[in-house]
Amino acid sequence: MPGKILIIEDEKRLRTNLKLLLTSEGYTVSTAADGEEGLAYLQQESCDLVITDIMMGEVNGFQVMEYIAKHTPETLVIVITGFASTESVVEALRKGAYDYIAKPFEIEMILISIERALEKVRLQRELKGYVEALEQRVAERTRDLEATNAQLHASLAELQAAQERLIQTEKLSALGELISGFAHEVNNPLSTVLGYTELLTTFEECSSEVRSILEKVRQEAMRCHRIVQNLLSFARKRKPTKDYIDITTVCRKTLDLLAYQLMVNNVAVVTSFADKLPWTMVDDHQLQQVLVNLLNNASQALAQQQGKRQITATTAYDDAKIYIKITDTGPGIAAEHLGRIFDPFYTTKEKGTGLGLSLSYGLIKEHGGEITVTSTPGEGATFTIVLPILDDAFPDTAPYSTPHNAPLPAKKILIVDDEQNLAQMLSTILHSLGHQVEATTSGWEALKKIDTQDYDAIICDLKMPEVDGRQIYHYMRASHPALVKRLILSSGDTVSEENQTFLQETGCLFLPKPFLSDELKRVISQVSACSMV
Repeated sequence: MPGKILIIEDEKRLRTNLKLLLTSEGYTVSTAADGEEGLAYLQQESCDLVITDIMMGEVNGFQVMEYIAKHTPETLVIVITGFASTESVVEALRKGAYDYIAKPFEIEMILISIERALEKVRLQRELKGYVEALEQRVAERTRDLEATNAQLHASLAELQAAQERLIQTEKLSALGELISGFAHEVNNPLSTVLGYTELLTTFEECSSEVRSILEKVRQEAMRCHRIVQNLLSFARKRKPTKDYIDITTVCRKTLDLLAYQLMVNNVAVVTSFADKLPWTMVDDHQLQQVLVNLLNNASQALAQQQGKRQITATTAYDDAKIYIKITDTGPGIAAEHLGRIFDPFYTTKEKGTGLGLSLSYGLIKEHGGEITVTSTPGEGATFTIVLPILDDAFPDTAPYSTPHNAPLPAKKILIVDDEQNLAQMLSTILHSLGHQVEATTSGWEALKKIDTQDYDAIICDLKMPEVDGRQIYHYMRASHPALVKRLILSSGDTVSEENQTFLQETGCLFLPKPFLSDELKRVISQVSACSMV
């Protein structure tokens, strides 16, 4: 096969003849007169094969071979010498000679050796090419595997995140069912507490001191009710009931509510409320629950504080927004927690549920607002609530107003509720208002009464054992359709999607538990108005 050959030979005649011979065979041939010239050539050019004499001037063939072995090991060497000996053969082979030919030699012998040497060069190059190609393929496969591995890790992380979201969704679903039953059970006794509390204040024998105590009982019962409602709002989506309110008033009421708790924890409260703060449409109960949560969190953060314990509450506004800020002098929030602090079930407290801030975040979002947090470890934390200002920022009607209800003519009213104490409380209040009342704790008994007597109003609990409010409604619609307009349904689960859907489909009046006497009077008045239509 054609190849590039360098001949290093100090005998000019042999050097010239070899060049002519090999050139005629199709090889590209260069020559050098001694070892020094040969090394100079090799430093500038590459070749496939070197044919070198051993015994030359200052640089002999062995030195040339040493240079080739070190700098161009892929170049093969054929040694030709007129001073052949066993020692020189061994030394030549040790230094990497491909072949050793003694002078004089036959032309056929050297041509065969050259052909074999160049074939080896070709095979070595092919092998090197295969190895490089294989290494490239291995590198590509390695990159592909690394990319696949990265995708696998990303998919696994996404799967784990999805699994966590699914677990949270299941938790929320289970929580919703739990809270639904909890709300019904709690709101029933709360209705009894509120009803009797209001009833006691109407007695002439009730002193002003007792009235003050009863008012505190009423406020605390309503606070319990609002907490339950907010839990229901978290577990079951609903639109908040908004009214125009003064944000500063809500802030003051919340601080008053927590004043004792903050005092016993040695927490000083500083307020800086803006004058004439614009009103906005807000569910004041939900906003109060958010503020209670933020203030409780701040108080808990300060509980272990050895130095200054202070909470600062401020309100401010600009052309478009109202700002509420709660700042504490506690230990602050670590940077790694700030990004997840509003996530459901995420908490850094040993006994926390991780629901408070996520609930607050959701409530403020439902109002079209934002809630954010800033903190520097060791320097406290600041929570900022931002609420939009509506066009009618200063309405003429004052908030928290309750319309006056004129006395109603005496009515015959049936109460159906499986809670005996609640049924008795309702009976007592309605009797005190001059109405004729019958009460039963059995749905079956209620159906018998409806079949045999005529009532001006029927107050019926939605959730009861055996025969519930839905079944009573369907029975009345089929057997006594005229009475349906006089049916008032009641429940402690006011945001249940099932209850909301049923009430929308039927158009029945609804009395949420717990309720105040004014609400009871209002719904009785509505029944009277519907009956006259």
